Amino acid sequence: MRHKSISIICLTMMLLTTVFTAPVWAQPSTVAIYIEGKPLVSEVSPVIRQDRTMVPLRAISEGLGLVVNWDADNYFVLISANENYLMAPAGEYGSPQSTIRIFFNGCELKSDADPFILNDRTMVPIRLISEEMGMKVEWNGEKYEVYISCPEESATPVQPVVEPPVEESPVPYQEPTEKEEPVDSQKGQPSDSSTDKALDMEALIMGPAQASAQQLRALLYKNNPNAPDLVDLYLQIGAKYGVRGDLAFCQAAKETGWWRFTGIVQPWQNNYCGLAATGVAATGDEDLRGADPARARFEEGVHGAIFATPEDGVEAQIQHLYAYATKKPLPEGTTLLDPRFSLVNRGCAPCWIDLGGKWAYPGYDRNKYSSLEEAFANQDTYGHSIIKHYYAQMF
Repeated sequence: MRHKSISIICLTMMLLTTVFTAPVWAQPSTVAIYIEGKPLVSEVSPVIRQDRTMVPLRAISEGLGLVVNWDADNYFVLISANENYLMAPAGEYGSPQSTIRIFFNGCELKSDADPFILNDRTMVPIRLISEEMGMKVEWNGEKYEVYISCPEESATPVQPVVEPPVEESPVPYQEPTEKEEPVDSQKGQPSDSSTDKALDMEALIMGPAQASAQQLRALLYKNNPNAPDLVDLYLQIGAKYGVRGDLAFCQAAKETGWWRFTGIVQPWQNNYCGLAATGVAATGDEDLRGADPARARFEEGVHGAIFATPEDGVEAQIQHLYAYATKKPLPEGTTLLDPRFSLVNRGCAPCWIDLGGKWAYPGYDRNKYSSLEEAFANQDTYGHSIIKHYYAQMF
């Protein structure tokens, strides 16, 4: 009788084991993640918990070029597209005994599943990455694979569209007629209509400069008397590509803090627009994607691309703008210097205000607005600021 009871117990345990482990055999126990087409390398693999795919937040954020900071005192995870939001927001407090809270560019992210720590890594639901952080996320249910990428830029290099070269500027500029010219009531002469152009929120990236070298220098030295004089380079190289060099200059002023370089990019890099400065230091093995290695490079421990001369740095920025503004091939006789040129969704941003959420992510202040669309409606995005807060200072 005793042996019979033992046999029944063993048989029961075998059946229970079969029942409860069969679902595990039916699907993978972990999920593979690819960021910008490359497999995620992390000490902690994604897992499925409570019907949610939980992923390591830091590894994914840094893989997308974001900066991450852990506030152990408050149990906060602080994520930023730059280094401006790596402190706990004013008035926000927590404790190691509380639920982990996550902030992206100063705004708290809400999740339908509580984050948890696995092997010293904060795990969050993939929905947090896609819906709250605005990333593009695709799920392959058959292979249990997740593909994550930043919006607008493709992980697969896009080949330039080959079109016949044109001699004229891609966006011809038409002088205003006499009837349209405003008149200066004090002098009885047509006034400079640059003020109206400065406030044109739909200004195109392509086109001739509207501000003079003298105006740009006055603007520069008003904001930083010790800044290097790159005005002529922006106007000349911009004209070569048909890009507005005056507004490109103002973009560089915004990116560098009027050439004070208070962020992670250093003056000696000749990188005036933060090209490839993703928040993660380079390894030195980065793919230049066709850029001239004698004039553009990466170095281990350095943030962003390095250019051989100031001229090369300006030209790389102009090329990146050119990639966003048009699908045309680079002008004949030019050399590729922008290592991220082929990553751009060509022609997706014909206007400066279209750069929000593309050149700069998220492209607006998430403390003030709930979405890029709301910020756009209030003319308060990355592209708007170049025109309203930098270029318009001249008028």
